[in-house]
Amino acid sequence: MFAGKMAANLLARANRELGADFDLDQWRHRAIYNSDAGRIEMYLISESDQFVYLDEQRFHFRRAEKIVTEFSYKYSPEEFSALAGKAEFEFAQMWTDDARLFGVFYFTCSGGC
Repeated sequence: MFAGKMAANLLARANRELGADFDLDQWRHRAIYNSDAGRIEMYLISESDQFVYLDEQRFHFRRAEKIVTEFSYKYSPEEFSALAGKAEFEFAQMWTDDARLFGVFYFTCSGGC
């Protein structure tokens, strides 16, 4: 799963670039859809009680403790257009797949943008 590999790469990069010591085998990726918030939530979840060191600081992670890696909000075309309108953008055009599950929107500046 691509998203899981991307999330695990966050820990690998922290190890490589920041000198952390995450044990990559002690974390698993989890993604859920939170319908109340209208978003996909992605986490790395600790598989064990563990300590991680980063920049001479020690962080304690309990088993099943989560690190939030991403919130990806999902909007209907109408919700997205309304949100853009609040920022003074005006809907111009939309392209979607046949099922209308994915869209690309074109907005113009209608105010002081």
